[in-house]
Amino acid sequence: MLTLREALKIVPPAFSLAILLLPLQANAVPSFTRQTGRPCSGCHTVFSELTPYGREFKLGGFVAGDKLDGQKWPLRLPLTVSGVLSNTSTRKTSDAPDAFPHDRATIVQDVSVYYGGRIAGNVGALVQYKYHAAEDNKWATEMAEVRYANETTLGKEQQLIYGITVNNNPSIADVYNSTPMWGFPHVASPVAVMPNAGAIVDNGLASQVGGVGVYTRWNELVYAEVDFYHKGRGVFRPFASGVQIGNVVDGFAPYWRLALQYESQPHNFEIGTFGMDAKVFPDAAQTSGPTDHFRDIAFDTQYQYIEGEHSVSLHVLYIHEKQAWDGSFPQGMASNPSSTLRTFRTDVHYVYRHRLAGVVQHFSTSGDADTVRYNTGDAVGGSASGSPNTSGWTTQFYYLPIQNIQLGAQYTAYEKFNGARTNYSGSGRSAADNNTLYVYAWVLY
Repeated sequence: MLTLREALKIVPPAFSLAILLLPLQANAVPSFTRQTGRPCSGCHTVFSELTPYGREFKLGGFVAGDKLDGQKWPLRLPLTVSGVLSNTSTRKTSDAPDAFPHDRATIVQDVSVYYGGRIAGNVGALVQYKYHAAEDNKWATEMAEVRYANETTLGKEQQLIYGITVNNNPSIADVYNSTPMWGFPHVASPVAVMPNAGAIVDNGLASQVGGVGVYTRWNELVYAEVDFYHKGRGVFRPFASGVQIGNVVDGFAPYWRLALQYESQPHNFEIGTFGMDAKVFPDAAQTSGPTDHFRDIAFDTQYQYIEGEHSVSLHVLYIHEKQAWDGSFPQGMASNPSSTLRTFRTDVHYVYRHRLAGVVQHFSTSGDADTVRYNTGDAVGGSASGSPNTSGWTTQFYYLPIQNIQLGAQYTAYEKFNGARTNYSGSGRSAADNNTLYVYAWVLY
């Protein structure tokens, strides 16, 4: 963990290198903007939510624009550096002070170096190498996607975009902000108390796998994608570099995505479905024998209105996960041979002049009780009933004084936590005791 004082004494080598490679400009902006010549607001309402142009840019392989072509190496490298400074305040910490060692402390949350833009021809990438200052003080591959894209015309001038993606997280290749990778919150506290349960497709394999897939969008109407993921080892090790892998996939795990979109300016609308089928070893250190089987089916929708100084967006996500504990149950690591988990999230964003923004989200997780998996006995993270049921609200306000700096305050209020409103862990702690105020400054250059 780096405090602000310690961070001022340490400049990570990769951070220094990236600064030297970037062009010196009075009004510096991230690498996609330098490549395309468009402001950040061309691709984002507020980063990282995409506009229609931002979705086209990503579908096209991150290669649009030629503003870097005249630069000499290494200045033409599409690099971006970012850092997050934050402070997290939990409502109650007095009953378990050891569980909140960094509460109310201003910390350097993380520092990242991105490669974002064209590699060569029709091949581009978005890769984030991140220094986890608030967690284990290590550099690691946070997210990575390399894609090849092209397009052709079918029938009566019907555009077909198609491509190949190599990445390290199911849904990272998606262009909508209703799927797990790009859904709200876009930045969150690394030290806040989190619920026990989450679906495998809901970032459960993030940075722990490598996958290859194909995608296409036809006639600006239908988007489809199929990927196959493998454990982040061997040939896929660079996609999980520096990451402690907790979920080791057995064989290949298929992921699929289908979405319909309709655009009539200033409105655009998407409705879709996606899912995953994954077999995961119960113990990451023991990669042989029986596995647990997860089958996820999800539905999502997104509505976006962008007109002049105003933009509004609505997102809805529902995930149903069927869990077969074929590896865990015989070893006494689960109470039931099978169970289900349901996740629901919906949020509304409003952005004014790409400067001020507000979000309200409702979230809910529910499923079958499992005393072995969820009743850990921990006073803060346990569940006396063994239930994963958690629900609540998150509200966030953003302010962008300039286009590549975001200042924000996020408040999360729990109605239920790990199965109950009050005394959820058996130690007298209530769900509301985990309410958190998270304040941050996020800077990209």
